[in-house]
Amino acid sequence: MQDLIVVADRIHVLGTQAPVRAVLVRGGRVAAVGNEEEVRAAALPGYATERLDGATVTPGLTDAHVHLTLWALARRRVDLNAARTLEDGVAAVAAACGSGEGWVRGLGWDVHRWGRFPTRHDLDAVCPERPCYLESHDIHAAWLNSAGLRACGITRDTPDPEGGTIGRDERGEPNGLLFENAKWLVESRLPVPAPTEVRDALLDAQRAAHGLGLTGVHSVEATGIEDFAAMQEDDVLRLRVLQSFPLTRLDAAIQVGLRSGFGGEWVRMGGVKMFLDGALGSRTAWLRAPYEGTRDDFGIQTLPADEFRDTVRRAAAAGIASTVHAIGDAAVELAIDVMGSVPPPRSMPHRIEHLQLCPPDLWERAARSGIVGSMQPVHLMTDIAAAERHWGHERSRGAYPMAALQRAGVVLAFGSDVPVETADPRPGLFAAVARRGWDGGPEGGWFPEHALSAEAALRGYTEGPAFAAGVSGRRGRLLPGYDADLVAWDRDPLAAEPDDLLTMRCVLTMVGGETVHRV
Repeated sequence: MQDLIVVADRIHVLGTQAPVRAVLVRGGRVAAVGNEEEVRAAALPGYATERLDGATVTPGLTDAHVHLTLWALARRRVDLNAARTLEDGVAAVAAACGSGEGWVRGLGWDVHRWGRFPTRHDLDAVCPERPCYLESHDIHAAWLNSAGLRACGITRDTPDPEGGTIGRDERGEPNGLLFENAKWLVESRLPVPAPTEVRDALLDAQRAAHGLGLTGVHSVEATGIEDFAAMQEDDVLRLRVLQSFPLTRLDAAIQVGLRSGFGGEWVRMGGVKMFLDGALGSRTAWLRAPYEGTRDDFGIQTLPADEFRDTVRRAAAAGIASTVHAIGDAAVELAIDVMGSVPPPRSMPHRIEHLQLCPPDLWERAARSGIVGSMQPVHLMTDIAAAERHWGHERSRGAYPMAALQRAGVVLAFGSDVPVETADPRPGLFAAVARRGWDGGPEGGWFPEHALSAEAALRGYTEGPAFAAGVSGRRGRLLPGYDADLVAWDRDPLAAEPDDLLTMRCVLTMVGGETVHRV
């Protein structure tokens, strides 16, 4: 493979080095950086040149929290994110119900956007025969019709599972809503997509990710590792994948000697994924004080503290890091205390996923714990109104405290939680810098003291994920010896106004020196 010199108006290599104009790529890695003359002198004869006039290059971005397979398949199912009202959502389901057979699947309904929770009766009116299973915007609740409830044997006599709730009407009948672990009553019965369907969907999603400037992902769902391994074997995987695995597979992982950090260039094993609570939107995030307007609603704790503590210890002893979902402040505090008392394996640190409500008394404790804050700034754009309503203004001062956590010493790794939110990292960069919602407000930003600089936000998508994956010496920067994973933008994200971050374009993406996207 011949050497390649990439020349741009500005190249942010990150680390402690100033921007440069040229990067030399050799064998899929960065071989030299500097001005064009310096880099040309280091190149082997017969080199090629990629000139990106008018562009700014950064390290390739990594989305540190994706449900990659779910997103890939959701792109082919009913999209309720586009439904602004309940009536729009019902109409979308009606259109899908009229063609095909079997389960109608979809994702993206939002009670805050629709004004009320949907029920089975809304679906029964347009799709009475085919069973429907439609996951909420935050994936912590599901909406079924009567046919779906019948298909899974859910009746008024079905008890709530531990860590979950079956929605019921005033007569005690299931109303078509399932929260948290109650979703498993259905998901264990849903048909498994054919391998060819999954592969095609993943390849489409990979192309979409490249077009957004993504060169890597941290996949936090229960499935995918076999599919990614097969794509790697066939030499079609062009995303760096860190794959966590669910708590239900921990015993098997320990038995076969699986460790965090196992893998190679494309697929690498992460930690064991656990859930301590639910989500803000479903009012299932576990809180230290009750939700606003209630006396005894603290949300849902989905994993007992003793079981969580024992699991983190047992996993670490076997060389496995812990990846823990914690949104409410009670869940966040438990996660910090437990993981801070159990040293992670040398391969990679423990991490908290979401870390949304983290009051000031926990900032220093989070830093001392050594955990990575795996946060999704784009959630802030959706959650401002919900947080003010459910947590209250004063408590929301500890919501998404990205700058405070960074100042305390917490490494931040940013992601999207796609398909909960868009996979596009530009809104995430904007949210981290401007702290404003999709409607542009509030003016001046929501608790602007927690806003990051543009450079700190970019590092959250580059250096932070690399640290979280235990590959700080190989990815997240464009320095000699690092993988040549890079993206070119039509403007400089570190010099752009916050609003411009939403509209800048990715004009080229390289993974391992191979161009995978070009405008």
